[in-house]
Amino acid sequence: MNNQSARFASALAIIVCVALTLMLVPKAIIKQRDLARSSACANNLKMIGLAFHNYHSAYKQLPAGTGGTTGNDDPAKSNQGMLGPLVGILPFAEQQALWEQISNPSMDAKSGTVFPSMGPIPLFDETVYKPWSRGPDLYRCPDAGPAKAGGAAPVIHSLEAPLGSGTVHANYVACYGDGTFMQGEIAFGNLTNDVAQRRMASNRGAFMTSKEMKFRDFLDGLSNTIMFSETVAGGDQNPQKSQIIRDVVGLSKVPALCLRTASKGQPQFWSFNRGARWCDGRPVYTGFQTVLPPNSPSCTSELGIDDPIVSASSTHAGGVQVLMADGAVVFISDSIDAGDSTKGGVAIGEGYSRPGDQSPYGLWGALGSRASKEIVDGARRDFVAVQTGQSPLNFSAPSRANLSVWTDRKTKTRLRAEFLEIRDKNTIRLKHSSGSIHEVPLQSLEPADVYRAIEMDVLRGGNK
Repeated sequence: MNNQSARFASALAIIVCVALTLMLVPKAIIKQRDLARSSACANNLKMIGLAFHNYHSAYKQLPAGTGGTTGNDDPAKSNQGMLGPLVGILPFAEQQALWEQISNPSMDAKSGTVFPSMGPIPLFDETVYKPWSRGPDLYRCPDAGPAKAGGAAPVIHSLEAPLGSGTVHANYVACYGDGTFMQGEIAFGNLTNDVAQRRMASNRGAFMTSKEMKFRDFLDGLSNTIMFSETVAGGDQNPQKSQIIRDVVGLSKVPALCLRTASKGQPQFWSFNRGARWCDGRPVYTGFQTVLPPNSPSCTSELGIDDPIVSASSTHAGGVQVLMADGAVVFISDSIDAGDSTKGGVAIGEGYSRPGDQSPYGLWGALGSRASKEIVDGARRDFVAVQTGQSPLNFSAPSRANLSVWTDRKTKTRLRAEFLEIRDKNTIRLKHSSGSIHEVPLQSLEPADVYRAIEMDVLRGGNK
C-alpha cells in the first residue's frame, strides 16, 4: 500500500510539473516575442536617428517640425507648409525612390490633377496622390502589426529600396518639448514681435513648427535631449491610446485637465487619431510633448488642433522607447518624474511658467527641452537605458542583425539588406527589411562589396 501511494504521489508530481511547464512555456514564448518586437522597434528609432544625423551633416540643420511649399490656398497646388521631418529625411532613410516621387512634379492619370514639387497638403486623398499612402516600413513599429497584409515578397532587380507598404500611419513622433501653448501653430512670413517672442519662449523642443533647429541649439547636450519617441497610431492594437480628446477648456494652463477628462464623463474625440498621417508634421499627427507622463491620454483645447497636449505612447509594457539627440535609444518608464501637471508650460502670459524657467514637468520635461539648463547629469539612472548599438554615435556598425550596406558601382545607390546567396555565380540575392528580394548582377556592386559577398557565400557553403 505504501509503495502504491509512493508511485501515485510520484506520478502526480510528474503530472503537476508537466502542467506547470506547459503553462509557463507559452508565457516565455510570448515574452520573447515581445522582447523581439521591442528590439525591432528600437532599431527603427536608431535608423531614424542615423537619418537625422546624416541630414544634419548634409545641411547643417535638422528639418523643421513643419515645412514645405506655401503661397497657394489650393490643397492640390501646395502642401501649405505642413510636411513633417519624416518627409525630409527620406533620402537618408533608404527611400530615394519615394523621395523622388514627392520632390518632382507629377500628375494623376485618372483625374488629370497636376501636383507640384513636394506634393499637395498631407491630408490630400492618398488614392489620388499615391506617395502619401506609401509610408516607409521604417516608420511603423512591428508591435503595430503589418502595414499591409499577405502577398509574396516582391523581387526588385536593382538596389533601390522598395516604396512603402501602403500605409498612411506612422508610429514615431517628433519631440516638441515641454511647451503647452499653441505648439501646433504654423507661422510663415514676417511675424510681429509679440508672436515671434511667444513662439521662441514656448517652443523648447528638438522640433518646432515652421523653424529648423541646429545641433548647436541643444545647449542642454544632445545626450540629454529627446528627439523622437513612439506613439500608438490609428488602426493599431490599442485604439484607446491613439484617440485624441477635443475641446478641453483651459488645457494649456492646466494639462492635468486632459487626465481628468479622460478618466470621467464622456469625452469627445477627434475623427482622426495619433500618427494618422506620416507626412504631416503637426504635433497632433506626428509630434508629442514631454508634459504628461508616457502612455497618458492626448487632448486639444477649445482652440482646436493648434493647441494640443499630445503624449508619447506604445504597446510595450510599462513605458516607451525614445530616441535621444545623440542617437541613443532608451526606455522611459511610465512612472518617470513628470513634475506638476496642474501648472502651465513655459509661455508669455499670466498662468504660465516664466520664459527661461526650468521645466515644471520634472525629469520628463527636462529631457524634452533642448536649452533650459535643467540639471539631468546622472538622472538617467532614474530610467532604464536600453542601448541598441555599441555606442550612440557609432552609426557605422550595423544596428540590425545580419544587415549590411551594399553600393551600386555606377549610380552609388545604397541598400541596407541581408545577404542571401550568389545565384548562378553571377547574381546576388539580398533581402530588404521590408521583405522584398533584390536580385542584381554581382559585378554591378562596388569591388569591396563583391569580395564581401563571395566571402559570405563561401562561409555559408554556397556555390561550390
